[in-house]
Amino acid sequence: MTVCDRECDFYDFFKAAGQADASVLVRASQDRRINCSSRYNEKDVAKLWDYMESQTEAGTYTVEVSAREKGRHCKGRTARVATMSVKFAPFRMNPPRNNPKHGIEALPDIQMYAVHVREQCPPEGEEPVEWMLLTNVPVCSLEEATEKVLWYSLRWRIEMFFKVLKSGFRVEACRLGTADRLIRYLTVMSIVAWRLFMITLIVRTDPSTPCSAFLSDQEWRVLSFKISRNTVPPETPPNIAIAVIWIAILGGYLNRKCDGPPGTLALWRGWKRLIDLVEGWSLANHFQTCG
Repeated sequence: MTVCDRECDFYDFFKAAGQADASVLVRASQDRRINCSSRYNEKDVAKLWDYMESQTEAGTYTVEVSAREKGRHCKGRTARVATMSVKFAPFRMNPPRNNPKHGIEALPDIQMYAVHVREQCPPEGEEPVEWMLLTNVPVCSLEEATEKVLWYSLRWRIEMFFKVLKSGFRVEACRLGTADRLIRYLTVMSIVAWRLFMITLIVRTDPSTPCSAFLSDQEWRVLSFKISRNTVPPETPPNIAIAVIWIAILGGYLNRKCDGPPGTLALWRGWKRLIDLVEGWSLANHFQTCG
């Protein structure tokens, strides 16, 4: 299954997926003409959004919506539990009338399925959460429709994981002589990247979790020594939210009131510094014990 955002919402992509017998799920960006009997059909033309609005609601489900600060390209929103209405229906995707390949080959209609989810009662002054998803995988029940929504909701996590690999670990800058060496390097970096990414997810969903669930006893104690400068570690490990801030500080994060959450690069730098500190701590204690 290939899950894509709105930049993949074009006819040739779906056509290529069908020819390769590949399953795809794409968030729609175009209110395209659908179910046309002819390329030049002008009467009773159905548009995707109007077509889905006319469908009967299949059911509802609830989802936790995270808070988002207002940015240059996005509007802010409050954290809430949203009740989403779900509609789904099959349709025929027609080739665009101005597709330059019309004169070269026969462009077929593509059998597709649309899943439309929309928040029923958004907070006053905020736009409802809404997704229009297109897939070539059959959707015949509410369970199958919500499954597709879950697939798409995981797309952002996948992108963040690769951001950790590319921006944080800078794996694209790696220069190894052979493909086998590069594969082994990426394997190790993927494991470390997933660990960092998992910790950042836990910070957002359950920040009160003790950091000892993700850091070894030696790691969190060395981290506490370094940041607090105390010679005696705390009796209980700090929560994971505090530990992540400490790791980011090792990587150059200033932790000012005006600063947002620490970024990938700061966490990666801090993590590498922590590993070096733990190794130094282990070597020092080893030689003290043997001496």
